[in-house]
Amino acid sequence: MTNSYLGIVTPRGLETLVVETEHAAPFLLRRVARRPFGEVLALWAVLDDRTAHDLTQQITGGRFDDALRELDARALHLGTLLPPLQEDHRARSVR
Repeated sequence: MTNSYLGIVTPRGLETLVVETEHAAPFLLRRVARRPFGEVLALWAVLDDRTAHDLTQQITGGRFDDALRELDARALHLGTLLPPLQEDHRARSVR
C-alpha cells in the first residue's frame, strides 16, 4: 500500500517524515518558516509502507543523511512543498 508523506530536509538530511493529513502541511510549513531561508526544505513523497517504515527508523536513529538518500532512491513520486502565497503577494501578481 502507498501513502502520501510530508517531510523536512535540512543540511543534515531527512529529519522529519509524517503521513500527509489536513494539518500536517501547515504544521511543517510553520517549522520551515522559522529557519533561515535556504536552510530547510519541505517536501512531499508517495511511499510504500515498507519504505516509510525504514525511513522512520533511520530518522529515529539519527541517520538523517541515509534517510534522505533512501527517500531519493525509493520514493514513487517526490517534490517540494511550497508555502502558500501571502495575500499581498497574490494581489501584486494579478496586476
